Amino acid sequence: MLSPQRRLDEARGILAARLREIRSAAGLTGRELAQQAGWHFSKVSKLENNKQLPTETDVREWCRICDAESQTTDLIASVRNVNVFYTQWRRLEETGIGQVQRSFLPLYERTNHFRIFQHSAIPGLAQTPAYARGHLSKIIAFRGIPDDLDTAVEARMKQQEVITTGARRFALLIGEQALHTPYCDPAGMAEQIDALTELTRRANVSLGVVIWRFDTGIWPPENFWIYDTEQVRVDTVPGQVRVKATGDVALYEKAFQTLSESAVYGDEARALFASARQKHVEQA
Repeated sequence: MLSPQRRLDEARGILAARLREIRSAAGLTGRELAQQAGWHFSKVSKLENNKQLPTETDVREWCRICDAESQTTDLIASVRNVNVFYTQWRRLEETGIGQVQRSFLPLYERTNHFRIFQHSAIPGLAQTPAYARGHLSKIIAFRGIPDDLDTAVEARMKQQEVITTGARRFALLIGEQALHTPYCDPAGMAEQIDALTELTRRANVSLGVVIWRFDTGIWPPENFWIYDTEQVRVDTVPGQVRVKATGDVALYEKAFQTLSESAVYGDEARALFASARQKHVEQA
């Protein structure tokens, strides 16, 4: 299993990059910022290179000196969320991925509008049992966490009840690669694609396939889930990061809108499903 420190570093890296961008935009060198803050000159480098987590006081001073006080609240929220989320995630994952899957349900039940982007895998809310089993088993093996695959698959299927209950809306975007990445045998992949086809006919679901185009504005390297306008779940190699800072949530919303404009829907999407399905059938 990847160490807790590695996971914390992943989340801290996002915060460190934001601090670096703010200083750069202010036209200050690291030494100049440190001098104005009354810090040792090396502190700025440590904060920007993920060697030290800033305190809330550090963030306030950083934003004041860089004339970026409008970002103070968001950055402080990020500082708080980094350790809170990763402490919870480590505790859950150490008991098995089934508990992680169950932990999502309260959030899903209180969310009214889901916006989901996954570039090379079908989102969990749209997975068949066979596909979910293949997908989750790879995560378990890669991360070396306790193997409670049956419990995890059952929990993932339970999550899908939010699609058929309440008045929730779902906007799902998948990369075309997701139709071809084999997380289960060819028959299972054909079944998964049939499930996607049926999902396109649900009134509360928008399902698009993002096609790479020359004018695509952005192609994020990570998967992300936007829950209303409250928070974003970002999938990374070590685990997951929750983003709650208002400015960062807005940036993910902008990314989702940009990706939506490069996606195909309805009959065009179903044509891609049919083509991918045929390829899987031919491999059976």
